[in-house]
Amino acid sequence: MVDEDTRITVGAKFVRPGPGKVLQVATISITRRITLDDLWHATPAFPTISEFWLRLLEAYGL
Repeated sequence: MVDEDTRITVGAKFVRPGPGKVLQVATISITRRITLDDLWHATPAFPTISEFWLRLLEAYGL
């Protein structure tokens, strides 16, 4: 979930087994109030399922 005004991730929901690969990114982006613009530059160390963040950012035009 993204605040449309600030472009900051404010929440996340995962409906899949084993969300560990994406949970860390969600936790850090929410607790540190990282904007989508800054998150775009955080390349996953091992691009796998965590690449879904890139699709989220692309959906917001980044």
